[in-house]
Amino acid sequence: MLEPPLSEAPTSFVQARDARRERRAFVGDNLVAAAGTWLAGLFGLLLQAGVSHHFSPAAYGQVFAVFTFVITLTQPAAGFSRMIAWRTSRELAVPPGGDTESAAILRTTNRRLFLTGTVVAVGFIATAQPLAGFLHVPAMYVTLGAVGVPFMLATSPLLAFLQGHQRWMPWSVLSAGIALSRIVFVVLFVIPFGAAGVLLGISVAAAVLYAVSLGMVWRRVDRGHRRVGWRGVWRFLIVSLASTVAVSVILGSDVFLVEHYFDRHSAGQFGAVAVTSRALLFAMGSVNSVLFPKVAARQASARSTRSVVGASLGLAFGGGALGLIVFTAASHVILRAFSGAAYEGAAGYIGWYALGMPLLAGVIMLSNTQQSLADLKLLWVLVPGTVLKPLLIVLFHQSLLMVSLMSDVAIGALLLALAARYLLGERHRDVGRVSDTRPTADGLTR
Repeated sequence: MLEPPLSEAPTSFVQARDARRERRAFVGDNLVAAAGTWLAGLFGLLLQAGVSHHFSPAAYGQVFAVFTFVITLTQPAAGFSRMIAWRTSRELAVPPGGDTESAAILRTTNRRLFLTGTVVAVGFIATAQPLAGFLHVPAMYVTLGAVGVPFMLATSPLLAFLQGHQRWMPWSVLSAGIALSRIVFVVLFVIPFGAAGVLLGISVAAAVLYAVSLGMVWRRVDRGHRRVGWRGVWRFLIVSLASTVAVSVILGSDVFLVEHYFDRHSAGQFGAVAVTSRALLFAMGSVNSVLFPKVAARQASARSTRSVVGASLGLAFGGGALGLIVFTAASHVILRAFSGAAYEGAAGYIGWYALGMPLLAGVIMLSNTQQSLADLKLLWVLVPGTVLKPLLIVLFHQSLLMVSLMSDVAIGALLLALAARYLLGERHRDVGRVSDTRPTADGLTR
Protein backbone atom coordinates (compact mmCIF):
# COMPACT_ATOMS: atom_id res chain seq x y z
CA MET A 1 0.00 0.00 0.00
CA LEU A 2 1.44 3.31 -1.04
CA GLU A 3 1.77 6.00 1.62
CA PRO A 4 1.34 9.70 0.84
CA PRO A 5 4.51 11.75 0.70
CA LEU A 6 5.60 13.18 4.04
CA SER A 7 5.28 16.67 2.60
CA GLU A 8 1.50 16.30 2.33
CA ALA A 9 0.93 16.28 6.11
CA PRO A 10 2.52 19.66 6.76
CA THR A 11 0.71 21.05 3.75
CA SER A 12 -2.64 19.82 5.04
CA PHE A 13 -1.88 21.22 8.47
CA VAL A 14 -1.03 24.63 7.02
CA GLN A 15 -4.20 24.62 4.91
CA ALA A 16 -6.35 23.72 7.92
CA ARG A 17 -4.68 26.42 10.01
CA ASP A 18 -5.22 29.00 7.27
CA ALA A 19 -8.86 27.97 6.96
CA ARG A 20 -9.40 28.42 10.71
CA ARG A 21 -7.69 31.81 10.58
CA GLU A 22 -9.93 32.87 7.68
CA ARG A 23 -13.06 31.77 9.54
CA ARG A 24 -12.03 33.74 12.63
CA ALA A 25 -11.24 36.79 10.50
CA PHE A 26 -14.58 36.49 8.69
CA VAL A 27 -16.50 36.35 11.97
CA GLY A 28 -14.44 39.15 13.52
CA ASP A 29 -14.83 41.42 10.50
CA ASN A 30 -18.57 40.78 10.50
CA LEU A 31 -18.82 41.73 14.17
CA VAL A 32 -16.96 45.01 13.66
CA ALA A 33 -18.92 45.86 10.52
CA ALA A 34 -22.17 44.84 12.21
CA ALA A 35 -21.52 47.26 15.06
CA GLY A 36 -21.39 50.18 12.63
CA THR A 37 -24.26 48.96 10.46
CA TRP A 38 -26.57 48.21 13.38
CA LEU A 39 -25.79 51.55 14.97
CA ALA A 40 -26.60 53.22 11.66
CA GLY A 41 -29.86 51.27 11.52
CA LEU A 42 -30.71 52.23 15.10
CA PHE A 43 -30.02 55.90 14.43
CA GLY A 44 -32.12 55.66 11.27
CA LEU A 45 -35.03 54.20 13.24
CA LEU A 46 -34.69 56.92 15.86
CA LEU A 47 -34.81 59.57 13.14
CA GLN A 48 -37.84 57.92 11.56
CA ALA A 49 -39.57 57.62 14.93
CA GLY A 50 -38.94 61.27 15.75
CA VAL A 51 -40.18 62.53 12.40
CA SER A 52 -43.25 60.27 12.25
CA HIS A 53 -44.26 61.11 15.83
CA HIS A 54 -43.82 64.83 15.18
CA PHE A 55 -45.71 65.06 11.86
CA SER A 56 -48.99 63.68 10.52
CA PRO A 57 -48.92 60.59 8.25
CA ALA A 58 -49.68 62.82 5.23
CA ALA A 59 -46.72 65.17 5.92
CA TYR A 60 -44.45 62.25 6.79
CA GLY A 61 -45.41 60.49 3.55
CA GLN A 62 -44.44 63.56 1.51
CA VAL A 63 -41.04 63.90 3.20
CA PHE A 64 -40.33 60.18 2.89
CA ALA A 65 -41.34 60.13 -0.79
CA VAL A 66 -38.82 62.88 -1.61
CA PHE A 67 -36.12 61.25 0.53
CA THR A 68 -36.70 57.91 -1.22
CA PHE A 69 -36.57 59.70 -4.58
CA VAL A 70 -33.17 61.21 -3.70
CA ILE A 71 -31.81 57.90 -2.39
CA THR A 72 -32.98 56.10 -5.53
CA LEU A 73 -31.41 58.83 -7.66
CA THR A 74 -28.03 58.47 -5.93
CA GLN A 75 -27.99 54.66 -5.76
CA PRO A 76 -26.06 54.23 -9.04
CA ALA A 77 -23.03 55.54 -7.13
CA ALA A 78 -23.03 52.17 -5.37
CA GLY A 79 -22.10 50.58 -8.69
CA PHE A 80 -18.96 52.72 -8.87
CA SER A 81 -18.35 52.02 -5.18
CA ARG A 82 -18.34 48.27 -5.71
CA MET A 83 -15.95 48.81 -8.62
CA ILE A 84 -13.57 50.60 -6.23
CA ALA A 85 -13.90 47.91 -3.55
CA TRP A 86 -13.54 45.13 -6.14
CA ARG A 87 -10.46 46.63 -7.78
CA THR A 88 -8.82 47.41 -4.44
CA SER A 89 -9.46 43.90 -3.05
CA ARG A 90 -8.10 42.19 -6.14
CA GLU A 91 -5.09 44.50 -6.36
CA LEU A 92 -4.18 43.79 -2.73
CA ALA A 93 -4.75 40.03 -3.12
CA VAL A 94 -2.31 39.66 -6.03
CA PRO A 95 1.43 40.30 -5.42
CA PRO A 96 2.95 42.82 -4.93
CA GLY A 97 -0.26 43.94 -3.21
CA GLY A 98 -0.34 47.69 -3.83
CA ASP A 99 -3.29 50.01 -4.37
CA THR A 100 -1.84 52.54 -6.83
CA GLU A 101 -4.28 51.83 -9.63
CA SER A 102 -7.24 51.70 -7.22
CA ALA A 103 -6.29 55.10 -5.81
CA ALA A 104 -6.14 56.56 -9.32
CA ILE A 105 -9.56 55.16 -10.18
CA LEU A 106 -10.96 56.50 -6.90
CA ARG A 107 -9.62 59.99 -7.59
CA THR A 108 -11.17 60.11 -11.06
CA THR A 109 -14.44 58.53 -9.95
CA ASN A 110 -14.84 60.88 -7.00
CA ARG A 111 -14.36 63.97 -9.16
CA ARG A 112 -16.68 62.82 -11.94
CA LEU A 113 -19.46 61.71 -9.58
CA PHE A 114 -19.40 65.03 -7.75
CA LEU A 115 -19.62 66.96 -11.03
CA THR A 116 -22.37 64.67 -12.31
CA GLY A 117 -24.28 65.07 -9.06
CA THR A 118 -24.04 68.83 -9.34
CA VAL A 119 -25.48 68.77 -12.86
CA VAL A 120 -28.27 66.40 -11.79
CA ALA A 121 -29.11 68.54 -8.76
CA VAL A 122 -29.37 71.67 -10.90
CA GLY A 123 -31.57 69.79 -13.35
CA PHE A 124 -33.97 68.60 -10.69
CA ILE A 125 -34.13 72.01 -9.05
CA ALA A 126 -35.04 73.46 -12.46
CA THR A 127 -37.80 70.85 -12.92
CA ALA A 128 -39.00 70.87 -9.31
CA GLN A 129 -42.57 71.86 -10.21
CA PRO A 130 -43.46 68.91 -12.48
CA LEU A 131 -41.67 66.45 -10.18
CA ALA A 132 -43.56 67.82 -7.21
CA GLY A 133 -46.80 67.40 -9.14
CA PHE A 134 -46.10 63.71 -9.79
CA LEU A 135 -45.13 63.00 -6.17
CA HIS A 136 -47.88 65.25 -4.74
CA VAL A 137 -45.39 67.21 -2.62
CA PRO A 138 -44.36 70.90 -2.36
CA ALA A 139 -41.74 71.95 -4.92
CA MET A 140 -39.51 73.21 -2.09
CA TYR A 141 -39.16 69.61 -0.86
CA VAL A 142 -37.73 68.53 -4.21
CA THR A 143 -35.29 71.46 -4.19
CA LEU A 144 -34.04 70.79 -0.66
CA GLY A 145 -33.61 67.09 -1.37
CA ALA A 146 -31.70 67.77 -4.59
CA VAL A 147 -29.11 69.92 -2.77
CA GLY A 148 -27.58 66.83 -1.17
CA VAL A 149 -27.31 64.79 -4.38
CA PRO A 150 -23.66 65.69 -5.30
CA PHE A 151 -22.42 64.80 -1.81
CA MET A 152 -24.37 61.54 -1.59
CA LEU A 153 -23.07 60.45 -4.99
CA ALA A 154 -19.43 61.21 -4.21
CA THR A 155 -19.29 59.85 -0.64
CA SER A 156 -20.07 56.24 -1.49
CA PRO A 157 -16.81 55.47 -3.40
CA LEU A 158 -14.76 56.92 -0.53
CA LEU A 159 -16.32 54.42 1.87
CA ALA A 160 -15.77 51.66 -0.69
CA PHE A 161 -12.03 52.33 -0.69
CA LEU A 162 -11.99 51.55 3.04
CA GLN A 163 -14.11 48.48 2.33
CA GLY A 164 -11.67 47.23 -0.30
CA HIS A 165 -8.82 47.60 2.19
CA GLN A 166 -11.03 45.75 4.72
CA ARG A 167 -10.50 48.58 7.22
CA TRP A 168 -13.71 47.79 9.06
CA MET A 169 -13.25 50.03 12.09
CA PRO A 170 -13.15 53.38 10.22
CA TRP A 171 -15.75 52.02 7.80
CA SER A 172 -18.08 51.25 10.72
CA VAL A 173 -17.49 54.65 12.32
CA LEU A 174 -18.37 56.44 9.08
CA SER A 175 -21.43 54.24 8.48
CA ALA A 176 -22.80 55.07 11.92
CA GLY A 177 -21.73 58.70 11.52
CA ILE A 178 -23.86 59.11 8.39
CA ALA A 179 -27.03 58.20 10.29
CA LEU A 180 -26.07 60.10 13.45
CA SER A 181 -25.27 63.29 11.54
CA ARG A 182 -28.71 63.14 9.93
CA ILE A 183 -30.33 63.11 13.35
CA VAL A 184 -28.26 66.08 14.54
CA PHE A 185 -28.91 68.29 11.52
CA VAL A 186 -32.57 67.30 11.16
CA VAL A 187 -33.18 68.30 14.79
CA LEU A 188 -31.41 71.62 14.17
CA PHE A 189 -33.46 72.47 11.07
CA VAL A 190 -36.87 71.00 11.94
CA ILE A 191 -37.37 73.52 14.75
CA PRO A 192 -37.26 76.62 12.49
CA PHE A 193 -38.40 75.08 9.17
CA GLY A 194 -40.84 72.29 10.05
CA ALA A 195 -41.13 69.29 7.71
CA ALA A 196 -38.91 70.99 5.11
CA GLY A 197 -36.15 71.01 7.74
CA VAL A 198 -35.96 67.21 7.56
CA LEU A 199 -34.80 67.31 3.95
CA LEU A 200 -32.55 70.32 4.54
CA GLY A 201 -30.91 68.57 7.50
CA ILE A 202 -30.28 65.41 5.47
CA SER A 203 -28.65 67.43 2.68
CA VAL A 204 -26.41 69.37 5.08
CA ALA A 205 -25.43 66.12 6.82
CA ALA A 206 -24.45 64.66 3.43
CA ALA A 207 -22.13 67.62 2.78
CA VAL A 208 -20.45 67.29 6.18
CA LEU A 209 -19.97 63.51 5.81
CA TYR A 210 -18.47 63.96 2.35
CA ALA A 211 -15.84 66.32 3.75
CA VAL A 212 -15.03 63.92 6.61
CA SER A 213 -14.83 60.86 4.32
CA LEU A 214 -12.60 62.67 1.83
CA GLY A 215 -10.29 63.69 4.65
CA MET A 216 -9.93 60.05 5.80
CA VAL A 217 -8.69 58.79 2.43
CA TRP A 218 -7.11 61.98 1.07
CA ARG A 219 -3.49 60.84 1.39
CA ARG A 220 -4.20 57.88 -0.88
CA VAL A 221 -6.41 59.85 -3.26
CA ASP A 222 -3.86 62.67 -3.49
CA ARG A 223 -1.19 60.32 -4.82
CA GLY A 224 -3.48 58.73 -7.40
CA HIS A 225 -2.31 60.90 -10.30
CA ARG A 226 -1.43 58.10 -12.71
CA ARG A 227 -3.44 57.50 -15.88
CA VAL A 228 -6.54 55.43 -15.19
CA GLY A 229 -6.92 52.23 -17.21
CA TRP A 230 -10.66 51.58 -17.55
CA ARG A 231 -10.24 48.63 -19.91
CA GLY A 232 -9.85 46.16 -17.04
CA VAL A 233 -12.93 47.32 -15.15
CA TRP A 234 -15.57 48.33 -17.72
CA ARG A 235 -17.31 44.94 -17.78
CA PHE A 236 -17.53 44.90 -14.01
CA LEU A 237 -18.78 48.49 -13.97
CA ILE A 238 -21.62 47.73 -16.39
CA VAL A 239 -22.77 44.71 -14.37
CA SER A 240 -22.37 46.59 -11.10
CA LEU A 241 -24.44 49.55 -12.33
CA ALA A 242 -27.16 47.20 -13.58
CA SER A 243 -27.25 45.46 -10.21
CA THR A 244 -27.39 48.77 -8.38
CA VAL A 245 -30.27 50.02 -10.52
CA ALA A 246 -32.12 46.73 -9.95
CA VAL A 247 -31.81 46.94 -6.16
CA SER A 248 -32.64 50.65 -6.20
CA VAL A 249 -35.83 50.10 -8.21
CA ILE A 250 -36.83 47.14 -6.06
CA LEU A 251 -36.30 49.15 -2.89
CA GLY A 252 -37.89 52.43 -3.94
CA SER A 253 -40.46 51.79 -6.67
CA ASP A 254 -43.19 50.71 -4.26
CA VAL A 255 -42.96 53.99 -2.31
CA PHE A 256 -43.34 56.08 -5.49
CA LEU A 257 -46.24 53.99 -6.79
CA VAL A 258 -48.06 53.95 -3.45
CA GLU A 259 -47.68 57.73 -3.20
CA HIS A 260 -49.16 57.93 -6.71
CA TYR A 261 -52.03 55.41 -6.39
CA PHE A 262 -53.16 55.81 -2.76
CA ASP A 263 -54.32 58.69 -0.57
CA ARG A 264 -51.75 60.65 1.46
CA HIS A 265 -52.70 59.08 4.80
CA SER A 266 -52.31 55.52 3.49
CA ALA A 267 -49.10 56.45 1.68
CA GLY A 268 -47.71 57.88 4.92
CA GLN A 269 -48.52 54.65 6.76
CA PHE A 270 -46.85 52.64 4.01
CA GLY A 271 -43.78 54.86 4.26
CA ALA A 272 -43.52 54.10 7.98
CA VAL A 273 -43.79 50.38 7.23
CA ALA A 274 -41.05 50.63 4.58
CA VAL A 275 -38.63 52.50 6.85
CA THR A 276 -39.25 50.28 9.87
CA SER A 277 -38.93 47.06 7.87
CA ARG A 278 -35.71 48.21 6.23
CA ALA A 279 -34.05 47.86 9.62
CA LEU A 280 -33.80 44.17 8.71
CA LEU A 281 -32.03 45.06 5.47
CA PHE A 282 -29.66 47.39 7.31
CA ALA A 283 -28.95 44.63 9.84
CA MET A 284 -27.80 42.41 6.96
CA GLY A 285 -25.77 45.22 5.42
CA SER A 286 -22.69 44.37 7.44
CA VAL A 287 -22.71 40.80 6.07
CA ASN A 288 -22.96 42.14 2.52
CA SER A 289 -20.15 44.63 3.09
CA VAL A 290 -17.77 42.03 4.53
CA LEU A 291 -18.70 39.36 1.99
CA PHE A 292 -17.97 41.38 -1.15
CA PRO A 293 -14.21 42.08 -0.76
CA LYS A 294 -13.62 38.55 0.54
CA VAL A 295 -15.35 37.06 -2.49
CA ALA A 296 -13.36 39.34 -4.82
CA ALA A 297 -10.09 38.28 -3.19
CA ARG A 298 -11.01 34.57 -3.37
CA GLN A 299 -11.98 34.79 -7.02
CA ALA A 300 -8.76 36.66 -7.83
CA SER A 301 -6.81 33.70 -6.42
CA ALA A 302 -9.09 31.06 -8.07
CA ARG A 303 -10.59 29.81 -4.79
CA SER A 304 -14.14 28.69 -4.09
CA THR A 305 -16.62 31.17 -2.61
CA ARG A 306 -19.31 28.64 -1.70
CA SER A 307 -18.60 28.52 2.05
CA VAL A 308 -18.68 32.27 2.72
CA VAL A 309 -21.65 32.82 0.41
CA GLY A 310 -23.57 29.93 1.97
CA ALA A 311 -22.99 31.21 5.49
CA SER A 312 -24.09 34.71 4.50
CA LEU A 313 -27.25 33.45 2.78
CA GLY A 314 -28.08 31.36 5.83
CA LEU A 315 -28.13 34.54 7.89
CA ALA A 316 -30.38 36.23 5.32
CA PHE A 317 -32.92 33.39 5.24
CA GLY A 318 -32.94 33.16 9.02
CA GLY A 319 -33.51 36.89 9.19
CA GLY A 320 -36.40 36.62 6.75
CA ALA A 321 -38.20 34.00 8.83
CA LEU A 322 -37.56 35.91 12.05
CA GLY A 323 -38.71 39.19 10.49
CA LEU A 324 -42.00 37.68 9.31
CA ILE A 325 -42.74 36.20 12.74
CA VAL A 326 -41.71 39.19 14.87
CA PHE A 327 -43.16 41.92 12.67
CA THR A 328 -46.46 40.03 12.34
CA ALA A 329 -46.83 39.13 16.01
CA ALA A 330 -45.77 42.55 17.32
CA SER A 331 -47.00 44.71 14.45
CA HIS A 332 -49.09 47.09 16.57
CA VAL A 333 -46.36 47.49 19.18
CA ILE A 334 -43.64 48.12 16.58
CA LEU A 335 -45.67 50.70 14.65
CA ARG A 336 -46.83 52.46 17.80
CA ALA A 337 -43.30 52.61 19.21
CA PHE A 338 -41.46 53.70 16.07
CA SER A 339 -44.13 55.72 14.28
CA GLY A 340 -47.08 56.47 16.54
CA ALA A 341 -50.70 55.41 16.97
CA ALA A 342 -51.71 57.10 13.70
CA TYR A 343 -49.73 54.47 11.77
CA GLU A 344 -51.23 51.33 13.35
CA GLY A 345 -53.56 50.92 10.40
CA ALA A 346 -50.58 49.35 8.58
CA ALA A 347 -50.29 46.50 11.10
CA GLY A 348 -52.08 44.11 8.76
CA TYR A 349 -49.30 44.00 6.17
CA ILE A 350 -46.04 45.04 7.87
CA GLY A 351 -45.05 41.41 8.49
CA TRP A 352 -45.31 40.52 4.81
CA TYR A 353 -43.40 43.62 3.78
CA ALA A 354 -40.70 42.84 6.36
CA LEU A 355 -40.29 39.33 4.92
CA GLY A 356 -38.92 40.78 1.71
CA MET A 357 -36.10 42.80 3.29
CA PRO A 358 -33.76 39.93 4.32
CA LEU A 359 -34.60 38.23 1.03
CA LEU A 360 -33.50 41.41 -0.74
CA ALA A 361 -30.27 41.19 1.28
CA GLY A 362 -29.84 37.70 -0.20
CA VAL A 363 -30.39 39.14 -3.68
CA ILE A 364 -27.66 41.71 -3.04
CA MET A 365 -25.27 39.00 -1.76
CA LEU A 366 -25.73 36.78 -4.81
CA SER A 367 -25.65 39.70 -7.21
CA ASN A 368 -22.46 41.12 -5.70
CA THR A 369 -20.81 37.70 -5.69
CA GLN A 370 -21.48 37.18 -9.40
CA GLN A 371 -20.56 40.77 -10.26
CA SER A 372 -17.00 40.00 -9.18
CA LEU A 373 -16.63 37.78 -12.25
CA ALA A 374 -17.56 40.73 -14.52
CA ASP A 375 -19.76 38.45 -16.64
CA LEU A 376 -22.16 40.45 -18.83
CA LYS A 377 -24.49 37.43 -19.04
CA LEU A 378 -25.66 38.35 -15.53
CA LEU A 379 -27.66 41.14 -17.20
CA TRP A 380 -30.10 38.50 -18.50
CA VAL A 381 -31.19 38.03 -14.88
CA LEU A 382 -30.81 41.58 -13.57
CA VAL A 383 -32.71 43.45 -16.29
CA PRO A 384 -35.96 41.42 -16.01
CA GLY A 385 -35.59 41.51 -12.22
CA THR A 386 -35.47 45.30 -12.32
CA VAL A 387 -38.86 45.74 -14.01
CA LEU A 388 -40.71 42.86 -12.34
CA LYS A 389 -41.64 44.55 -9.06
CA PRO A 390 -43.00 47.85 -10.44
CA LEU A 391 -44.82 45.91 -13.17
CA LEU A 392 -46.53 43.65 -10.62
CA ILE A 393 -47.52 46.61 -8.44
CA VAL A 394 -48.95 48.51 -11.43
CA LEU A 395 -51.03 45.43 -12.31
CA PHE A 396 -52.01 44.46 -8.74
CA HIS A 397 -52.46 47.35 -6.30
CA GLN A 398 -55.95 46.72 -4.98
CA SER A 399 -54.66 47.12 -1.42
CA LEU A 400 -51.43 47.81 0.42
CA LEU A 401 -51.35 44.15 1.49
CA MET A 402 -51.38 43.21 -2.20
CA VAL A 403 -48.56 45.69 -2.86
CA SER A 404 -46.50 44.06 -0.08
CA LEU A 405 -47.16 40.56 -1.43
CA MET A 406 -46.21 41.60 -4.97
CA SER A 407 -42.98 43.01 -3.54
CA ASP A 408 -42.20 39.64 -1.91
CA VAL A 409 -43.01 37.73 -5.10
CA ALA A 410 -40.71 39.92 -7.21
CA ILE A 411 -37.83 39.72 -4.73
CA GLY A 412 -38.25 35.96 -4.28
CA ALA A 413 -38.25 35.33 -8.04
CA LEU A 414 -35.04 37.32 -8.52
CA LEU A 415 -33.43 35.55 -5.55
CA LEU A 416 -34.20 32.10 -7.00
CA ALA A 417 -32.89 33.08 -10.43
CA LEU A 418 -29.63 34.43 -9.00
CA ALA A 419 -29.19 31.39 -6.74
CA ALA A 420 -29.64 28.97 -9.65
CA ARG A 421 -27.16 30.89 -11.77
CA TYR A 422 -24.62 31.03 -8.92
CA LEU A 423 -24.79 27.28 -8.22
CA LEU A 424 -24.41 26.39 -11.89
CA GLY A 425 -21.47 28.75 -12.20
CA GLU A 426 -19.74 27.35 -9.10
CA ARG A 427 -20.17 23.81 -10.39
CA HIS A 428 -18.56 24.80 -13.69
CA ARG A 429 -15.68 26.56 -11.91
CA ASP A 430 -15.15 23.55 -9.61
CA VAL A 431 -14.54 21.41 -12.69
CA GLY A 432 -12.06 24.00 -13.97
CA ARG A 433 -10.20 24.11 -10.66
CA VAL A 434 -9.90 20.30 -10.58
CA SER A 435 -8.54 20.18 -14.13
CA ASP A 436 -6.04 22.94 -13.36
CA THR A 437 -4.58 20.94 -10.47
CA ARG A 438 -4.41 17.55 -12.28
CA PRO A 439 -0.87 16.06 -12.42
CA THR A 440 0.88 16.23 -15.78
CA ALA A 441 3.12 13.56 -17.29
CA ASP A 442 6.17 14.85 -15.44
CA GLY A 443 4.41 14.57 -12.07
CA LEU A 444 3.86 18.31 -11.64
CA THR A 445 0.53 20.05 -11.33
CA ARG A 446 -0.51 22.47 -14.01
